[in-house]
Amino acid sequence: MKKIFCALLVFTAAFLYAEVTITGMIDMSIVPFQFIYDPDPYRNAVPNRDVPEPLEMVMGAGAGRISSGQGPRARLDVRASHEDVIGMRMRIQARTDGIGIEDYLQVWWRPQPWMRVDAGRFFDDRLRGKINDLDERMNAYTVRMYDADAIFTRFRTHWSGQAGLMLSFTPPAQENLWFGVLMYDLNPFDTAGAAGSMYDAHPDYVTDNADVFKRIQVAAAYTIDGIGLARVQYFGAKPGVEIIRITDEWLDDSNTPFHSYLFDTFSITAPRIEAAFAFTGFPNLTLDIGGKWPLPFKNWDRGPLNIFEKNDETLLDPIYLSYKRGFVWQAPYQLSLGLKYKLDSLELAGRADAHFLGSMKGHSIDVFFAPMLNIHVWPSYEFSFGRLIFNFGYEWIGAAYDRNGELIGKDSPVALNGGHRMGTGLSIHRNITGNSFVKGGIACKLPGVVNGVQEKMVFSIPLCLEFVF
Repeated sequence: MKKIFCALLVFTAAFLYAEVTITGMIDMSIVPFQFIYDPDPYRNAVPNRDVPEPLEMVMGAGAGRISSGQGPRARLDVRASHEDVIGMRMRIQARTDGIGIEDYLQVWWRPQPWMRVDAGRFFDDRLRGKINDLDERMNAYTVRMYDADAIFTRFRTHWSGQAGLMLSFTPPAQENLWFGVLMYDLNPFDTAGAAGSMYDAHPDYVTDNADVFKRIQVAAAYTIDGIGLARVQYFGAKPGVEIIRITDEWLDDSNTPFHSYLFDTFSITAPRIEAAFAFTGFPNLTLDIGGKWPLPFKNWDRGPLNIFEKNDETLLDPIYLSYKRGFVWQAPYQLSLGLKYKLDSLELAGRADAHFLGSMKGHSIDVFFAPMLNIHVWPSYEFSFGRLIFNFGYEWIGAAYDRNGELIGKDSPVALNGGHRMGTGLSIHRNITGNSFVKGGIACKLPGVVNGVQEKMVFSIPLCLEFVF
């Protein structure tokens, strides 16, 4: 009882001392009908194995969130500030799998009117790409669409860590100019209560933050009155490579491994330079174009799990060791374009995202990664009953080759020869009040073939709900 009384006193004092706003929100996606058709149900069948016979067609239903793969959620967003000098934000989320703090546990302070310091867990979207996948939403049931970070990456404190620290300012004599610096993915040094004893008794609990100064984001932006917003940034990251081995390896009766094909694929994390320009010089038009230039690197390592651990190379994964040194890694370059134009009740919108010229080069091995092009268009028309939206998505994946021009995985059934995906849909979006809406329609992902794998056809009837109070 004493704890509840103290909490009420603190909460009452906060209301008296600060400006407080509380917002509630719930969002979910209900799919009352879904039909899945597999044109090649026996492609993964294993001979002489007692397994259920694969199905060619499946019908069902489901529920979740729009495009996230998670369950329905409700959120309570609390903001408080005092005379625009100090403030805080906290967001509590309830999902079917639990309750906790979501994306915001933030405090901020303005030591000067033109300077601000933010700490904790938060987003800052002021420079992010202006054409977002959430504008269209039905891509969750057709073909994947990249979010607004593909045009220009926002400030985010928690890509994989816990929190961050950000300094931003606008020079007093240059109100159109803005700078921001963020140190992201900070983790607590220990995960238990008795911090002092952790260093001696449980070194595996002590987080390694040695690479924190590689995780720094530095951005600058300039607003050109009547023209648009120019921005540029350095997005720091610890260089790394994720290696995925593709093989059909099996064991014979004497546990001897055999395979008919074996090759490796790679996913690269690298620091990069980004630049973008959002043109708003014509009425009702937004044209946002952005590019990313990943910086090449040579040596990299996975790093220890805690500050006391050292890598013993005799114990490391031999696949990892074989690629750790001696190669030049170049993550794919990226170019993205978003457009939105409104003419009375008609709105035209679209996105195009491309990845290209990624590679891994060594003394005897070169791999040129597959290029990719992703296109979405979603024209719409506003009627009295709501906004009618047609959406179409297409993704093309190119082939991956070695230095001799041979296909990676040549002669295997899953060679990296690329392919395509395609999907379309029709939906009605109806605003209820404020930012609340209901959206429903039909969507179909057509059966494409990517890298030798036949993908399924999926027909869905989704109903999306988002209520804000």
